[in-house]
Amino acid sequence: MSLSMNRKWIGGLVIVAVLCVPVILKFTRNEAQQVVETEKIATHEIKASILASGHLVYQEQVQLSPEVLGKVSEILVKEGQQVREGDIVLLLNDQSYRAEVAQQQAAVRQQQINIEQQQLNVVNQESQYQRKDDLHKAKMVADSAVDDARYALDLAKVQLRNSREGLQQANAVLNQFNERLAKTKIRAPLTGTVTSLDIKVGETAIASQVGIAGSGLMTIANTATMITEVNVDETDIARINVGQEVAIHIAAYPDVALKGAVETIPLSPKKNEGMQGQGGASLARNYTIKVKMVDAKGMTLRPGMTSRAEIYTATSGKSLTLPLQAVMSNNDEKTEVAPKKGDKKTTQEVKIENYVFVNNAGVAEKKIVTVGISDDSMQEVLSGLVAGELVITGPYKILRHLKAGDHVKLDDKLNEKLSDKVSDKLSDKLSDKVSDKEKNKS
Repeated sequence: MSLSMNRKWIGGLVIVAVLCVPVILKFTRNEAQQVVETEKIATHEIKASILASGHLVYQEQVQLSPEVLGKVSEILVKEGQQVREGDIVLLLNDQSYRAEVAQQQAAVRQQQINIEQQQLNVVNQESQYQRKDDLHKAKMVADSAVDDARYALDLAKVQLRNSREGLQQANAVLNQFNERLAKTKIRAPLTGTVTSLDIKVGETAIASQVGIAGSGLMTIANTATMITEVNVDETDIARINVGQEVAIHIAAYPDVALKGAVETIPLSPKKNEGMQGQGGASLARNYTIKVKMVDAKGMTLRPGMTSRAEIYTATSGKSLTLPLQAVMSNNDEKTEVAPKKGDKKTTQEVKIENYVFVNNAGVAEKKIVTVGISDDSMQEVLSGLVAGELVITGPYKILRHLKAGDHVKLDDKLNEKLSDKVSDKLSDKLSDKVSDKEKNKS
């Protein structure tokens, strides 16, 4: 009997143990902790910026083109030479233009002779009319004779006026020919440097408005007016203002940032012909901003060099900042509304809020924050946090599913890095103190 009773007791104890194990584990085990990365919120300065690309150009630059057709007879300058406004830099063959001027000068003289002849004719007709008028008063000639004399006088005066108009026309043509002759001497339109020569002696200069061969003679530029032109997308142009600070990075000097400022903003966009929509209309539009360089830092800059500009549109000053990845938003969340009979389910947008999670003694605490401007890595916080709080920054796969009240712990690797930094600082301080004591002893 004792053996059977023992078996019953053992069986009962086993059943009780099996039933109690889950309860015991529930109360004894620690809740799973999420391994996270944190960063202490502090004050920094944030500069919001817009990135744009472009190239260097001279603000004062002129490409000389001929206004008349002619063969180049002489080039009076060299590439890189300094010239002053009005200096003759190139000569075209002017023989045909001189011949035109000489021919027209003869036409002007011929017209002057015609005027002299018409003046004599008017004087003669006036005297004849006067004699016939006197005879008509004495009733010695008929009325028709006086009328003929008056008509001849009027005709002579009209011919004289016609000759005078012809002289003005001849002088106008002569002025045109003289201007064409003067245009065979190409003059510098501004004071600067000859940056390129595009034609040689013996080649024919062609007067044209399009850039065909022979239409470009040389380029003169004021090398002290180097600027950069950058293309800003139409979505960012509203944030650009004249005078904003710009950091310019030249492709030839990638490690040096030049200081600049926005000088001009165009009113009309520059169409991007590379992207065409339906009907051939351009879809993408950029605005070409001119940026003045404050200091070239002694670098040799040449027009056409590609550049990248970072235009600073706003600054926060010294304010609370935290990494961008730490800020979460509920702008994608939607709330389902219970449908009425016969209606479909609808969704209602929730109020958009930004929030972060703070490590509060190993527990994730959700805090609503108001954000300001941001740059590539940091976000300004206007309200909701105080300096020194440990904000959870990642990993994102954990952060996006994190909830208020979840237990968290710092990544061991990060702890090792932090402890290494602290130990390094302590060792540096100790070594400095030891060295100071040795100096004092010596």
